[in-house]
Amino acid sequence: MKNIYLLISFFMLSFNSSAQTKIEIFDPSFLELIDSTSQLELLADGMKWAEGPVWDGKNNRLLFSDPALNTIFSWDEKNGKEVFLHPSGFDGDGHYSDEPGTNGLLINKIGKLIACDHGNRRIAVIDLDNKTKNLFAGNWDGKRFNSPNDICENPSGYYFFTDPPYGLPHREKDTLNKEIPFNGVYCLADDGRVSLLIDHLDRPNGIALSPKAEQLFVALSDGNNPYIMRYVLKGKSIQGEGTVFFDFKKNFPNESMAADGIKINKQGDVFAAAGKSIVVINKHGDLIGRIHTGDPTANCAFGDDGYLYITAKDKLMRVKLKSLD
Repeated sequence: MKNIYLLISFFMLSFNSSAQTKIEIFDPSFLELIDSTSQLELLADGMKWAEGPVWDGKNNRLLFSDPALNTIFSWDEKNGKEVFLHPSGFDGDGHYSDEPGTNGLLINKIGKLIACDHGNRRIAVIDLDNKTKNLFAGNWDGKRFNSPNDICENPSGYYFFTDPPYGLPHREKDTLNKEIPFNGVYCLADDGRVSLLIDHLDRPNGIALSPKAEQLFVALSDGNNPYIMRYVLKGKSIQGEGTVFFDFKKNFPNESMAADGIKINKQGDVFAAAGKSIVVINKHGDLIGRIHTGDPTANCAFGDDGYLYITAKDKLMRVKLKSLD
């Protein structure tokens, strides 16, 4: 990879005057994805921890979670930010945990909203019209999940999801409520059957499929092993132990950072929320660019309108991408 560092800085007019972001280009190929004049826009704030964005093409809007506020929000050009569903997750009495709401969201190929429900420790199906919630999957081997975090869908109609402890009442230290002794990665069939794929990762978090769905990528929010792992898929199963696709400690030795949510575009480039930024990695595992947000960044999603939507701490942002179709 060529050692080229081109810094393009700009002030965001919609932020306060002290807020600054920049696009950092590590390889010229990044300019095929984003224009150097693109500006990061602030769309909404006032959340506690914005997460799990997904584009709802049918309704021309973005949906995103705030697991701490137990709410799914919507955002569109006309109405701005609105509450879509509250409570999105735990609906019992009293305080359950610091993150009782939904986290990762996706809209499946038949138009249903699939949600990683921290508070109810399940994968839920939510009707976009009447907002009814139904159980999709809630356990493996008769034991309740920890707190499903992120999910992706195979074109054949089954899913892969991660199950770290972040939604449990005592998170990593929760031995009272945790029923499964590890933090797993699972495959979920369209009939609700769940199979375990990986049981040895410490903090599996973001998850995504390669464009042809022949590889599975899992981000580890693990300070000791801040990797994005890559696994070869054969149907619903993984082949082998997997390999390190990207090492944040190696690429950013002066920063303490690991990936949260990840998304992959049609060309195979990985957009990873890490630190106060979206780190962009090409399909070969090379760092090509970084979009600095100025805030701890949780996740991102591609919109049909050509924007990359970004959830960062209490904010929803977006930046225009170039069309590659």
